Amino acid sequence: MTPEAIARQVQCQLREVVDATGERSCLKQSFASIARKTGLTEGQIKRLFYGEWSVIPAHIFLNVERLYRNHLAQMRARSEHQAALYRARSDEWDRKWGDYSSNGTSASPVGVPAVRSIEHSISESLPNG
Repeated sequence: MTPEAIARQVQCQLREVVDATGERSCLKQSFASIARKTGLTEGQIKRLFYGEWSVIPAHIFLNVERLYRNHLAQMRARSEHQAALYRARSDEWDRKWGDYSSNGTSASPVGVPAVRSIEHSISESLPNG
């Protein structure tokens, strides 16, 4: 990789970390948080974020890479947790109200009669003649 490609990669990684926090409006706080996590200065983070460096020293690159790997692990854990919560809610819903299959029919929960729609075919609605 060229030094410019590495600089772009670092910039993209930092932008993704900042975007994930949802606080894009307050970049100064995001830079301070990232600086604490990486051991870099806020000024270094700011210059990396805005792509002001064409060549990034190896120790800075490695600190940002470590931050990004941790960020990905946290996002994966968060999404797995969210998926587990939604599976639990879905299972609870199915137990309470019945399971809806993909073919458009529904199983009625225990004690609730099934509701059927009555549709007449076209030939039944035409007058005999």
